[in-house]
Amino acid sequence: MSSNQDRTQRRRESLRPEGSTIRSGLYDIIFEAETPAGRGFDIGLLIAILASITVESLQTVPGVSQRPQLLQTFNITEWILTILFTIEYALRLYCVRRPLRYVFSFWGLIDLLSIMPSYVTYFIGTSSRSFVIIRSIRLLRVFRVLKLWRMMNEADELAAAIWKVRDKIIVFVAVVLVAVTISGTLMYHIETYSQGIVDEPVNDLALVLDIDPSSIEKIIDQDQYVVLDSGTTQLTPNTLLTPSEYLAAQDQYNDNAFLADTGPDAIFKMVAAVNLNELVDKLQDKVDNASSNDPKAQFQQQLDAVTSIREVANRPESQFTSIPQAMYWAIVTMTTVGYGDVVPKTAVGKVISALLILLGYSLIIVPSTFVSAEFIQQHQRANGQAPPCEQCNANGQREDAEYCYRCGKRFAA
Repeated sequence: MSSNQDRTQRRRESLRPEGSTIRSGLYDIIFEAETPAGRGFDIGLLIAILASITVESLQTVPGVSQRPQLLQTFNITEWILTILFTIEYALRLYCVRRPLRYVFSFWGLIDLLSIMPSYVTYFIGTSSRSFVIIRSIRLLRVFRVLKLWRMMNEADELAAAIWKVRDKIIVFVAVVLVAVTISGTLMYHIETYSQGIVDEPVNDLALVLDIDPSSIEKIIDQDQYVVLDSGTTQLTPNTLLTPSEYLAAQDQYNDNAFLADTGPDAIFKMVAAVNLNELVDKLQDKVDNASSNDPKAQFQQQLDAVTSIREVANRPESQFTSIPQAMYWAIVTMTTVGYGDVVPKTAVGKVISALLILLGYSLIIVPSTFVSAEFIQQHQRANGQAPPCEQCNANGQREDAEYCYRCGKRFAA
């Protein structure tokens, strides 16, 4: 056993509760992937993590906000998964010998951060989608499951070579998928146009949109819909609708008779409908013609707010309209295909793009190295030759040899 394995084993044993108790049984299931129950637990956990990431990602797809029933289903699913993750975290703290040591360990912090998004959203109102990155990191737990898989039957030389290194390839692919998820989520939040608008102070947005700040918060949090275009209906523009009122309006009128939306995209569309240049000019005139310092300071503050929003609104429109599309871009970039249909426009986005391109070369180098080395050994075995000596790397060893002909090292049985 290597020194790294020794350290890992000692670290795990330091967390194991003493004695044969319920805590010990739970510890074997939750922390030991070598047991059938532990392996099943880890696989179930990975499925739950993937489901959570999928739900959060799909909520960023354009059009989902237009379907309140689907949005409600996603929210309920996310809460169910969050409760499961909370129970899992509580059980981990219950069954370890030193709970505080686990809390401040790497996986303990990741587990804690992964259950925070829904609670933060519920109590504070902050968007939870950026926490997809944290839950993506939890996918690295797949390594504990993958280490259980052993080599099985051989077919022809190439198939056997691929099969022999399948654990390494699967782990490599898992790392790539995690990198795609993290980079895609990062790029969505860095590049997305509408997110920049909703990051502006609510009072500033209220000044531009001539709407109550509390109403803006309800729209951003997807609690209510806003009528963007009344069309042929009797609805009033900028009127807020609850999800039930929105569904009733869809039933009463044709789906295409009016336009309503919710979330950050709705705020972006509302800002886009305002002539910001004209509003800036009006406020500038008020600043220039103010008769006293107090009104002038007030108008100047309003002018600064509108100017800031105008600068954000004039940024190039982002092509990263959802997390799945950003993940598609990450795959295209990492494979060095580079279709060019989706490109970053911010400086930070371009830096991430360059790093992904460099990382993408490992997609070819790393797995081909695994397969090539194993293929050579398979070919040597097929021709009556043993693999090269591990100590001196001498080739041409006989299949039935017990010792290396060059250095005399005894071969493993």
